[in-house]
Amino acid sequence: MKLNSKLYREMEKHFPKVEKLFSEKLMARFLQTPASRLRGYNFGLGTMIRLKLLRPQNILYKKFIKHGLTDTEEMTMKIIVEFHHYISQKGPTA
Repeated sequence: MKLNSKLYREMEKHFPKVEKLFSEKLMARFLQTPASRLRGYNFGLGTMIRLKLLRPQNILYKKFIKHGLTDTEEMTMKIIVEFHHYISQKGPTA
C-alpha cells in the first residue's frame, strides 16, 4: 500500500508519541537498524503502538481503515517504517 499524503500527515502527528516510547539507548539501536530488519520492532514497540495509538476510536486508526488497511500489525509496521525514515532524516536534536 502506497501511503496517501493525508494518512502520512496524520501518522506524522503521532511521531512525537512514538518517540516517547524510546529510551536513549533503544533509539540509538533503532537508528542503526536497517529498514529490512525493522520487523523485529513489531513486538515490544509495536505492541505499545497498538495499545496507545491504534485504538478503534483513534483518528489514526480510522484513517488507516478508510484507506483500506485493516490489520493492526500491518498498520504498526507502516508506522514503524515511516517513523524510522522520519527520525533518520530528522537528525540530532538540541
